[in-house]
Amino acid sequence: MSSAFVPLAAYLTPRVPEPAYEPPARVAAPECDEAIRAARRFRAAVSDAVDVALPELLRAIAREVLARELRLEPAEIAAVAAAAIARFGAENVLLIQTHPADLENLRELECECVGDAALQPGDVRMKLRSGTIDLTLSARLEAVLAVWG
Repeated sequence: MSSAFVPLAAYLTPRVPEPAYEPPARVAAPECDEAIRAARRFRAAVSDAVDVALPELLRAIAREVLARELRLEPAEIAAVAAAAIARFGAENVLLIQTHPADLENLRELECECVGDAALQPGDVRMKLRSGTIDLTLSARLEAVLAVWG
């Protein structure tokens, strides 16, 4: 016999093994299933709405950033116009239009430059023999954003 004391009740009480844990069975309530379907439809609708709104939101944010940057440091209009002249040839440029406040920046160019109050500061529009080039900030911004898709 062993020297450890075991109470008699331990031998008289039947030993029942503890059952293994089983998670409760899923209750197939129609209300729960409908709530889950509604949540999935809502999530899909939100995802679609974000996909539709995101490009315009990106454009709006980019315009705001550009506007703040232009207030801090005006655009280098002469460089924009000079690059376009180099690309299309000075003999093809008939007229350069810009905001009246930017005219002073274009005086070194060998083309006729006029102010147009309908344009925003930083905008340039060039009249060529073959058409018009829109170098406004919004057009340049759209070209950059089009690359991003």
